[in-house]
Amino acid sequence: MALQARADRALVIGDSLEVGSGPYLRGVLPGVRVDAERGRTSSEGVKVLAARLTASDQVIVFPLGTNDSPSNPDGLAASLAAVRQLAGDRCIVVATLARPPLGGVSVAGLNRVVGQFAARTGAQVADWHTVVRSIPSLLGRDGVHATGGGYSLRASLLAEAVQGCVAGAGASGIPAPRNPSARVPREVEAEPAAVLPTEDALSELASVLTRAVGPIAAALHAAGTAATKAGPEPVLGEP
Repeated sequence: MALQARADRALVIGDSLEVGSGPYLRGVLPGVRVDAERGRTSSEGVKVLAARLTASDQVIVFPLGTNDSPSNPDGLAASLAAVRQLAGDRCIVVATLARPPLGGVSVAGLNRVVGQFAARTGAQVADWHTVVRSIPSLLGRDGVHATGGGYSLRASLLAEAVQGCVAGAGASGIPAPRNPSARVPREVEAEPAAVLPTEDALSELASVLTRAVGPIAAALHAAGTAATKAGPEPVLGEP
């Protein structure tokens, strides 16, 4: 029998963005387990997932890819395929990526991979890329890491996607993607099969969530600051 997803049975495998958003996410979803490490690539995340996954985990949150090479989208595709295999009938949450180009190559190819994966598997999507394009002030000066408010909002986006797993699971245990009729963001329009929310919808969502998570951000400000005070990752992108 397929698992009935529960939000408090989510396992998060992340990088420095979840080092920052993790304290906020625990405030929104008590019981969630977060394993986050600065500089983690998606391939490294697969190894961590294989080691940390337990029978009680019912939702896998795998928002990695920011530290992958934008020139190698096939690497992210392979990592996500491995996640799907490890997940079995569990619901998966992924995230679109936002960062400056690396070696002149943007994250467009990586985001296409995320969109294709969601369309093919029914994974829930936290569309971080569209949100930070709509609200650039959510990011710090490096264009990768978030402000305190940005981490709080990212946590809310991930939590909303996890709740999508809980609300959308049917007989197969795998929910349909959120907002399946929406137009995909501009950077993934070349792949019409990708299914992600519209920019206007995400802009409106970001506005609502920015107001809604204010109390959480205030309550967990100290925790978020402590989690991120070590500074940004020294290197972005695989060698």
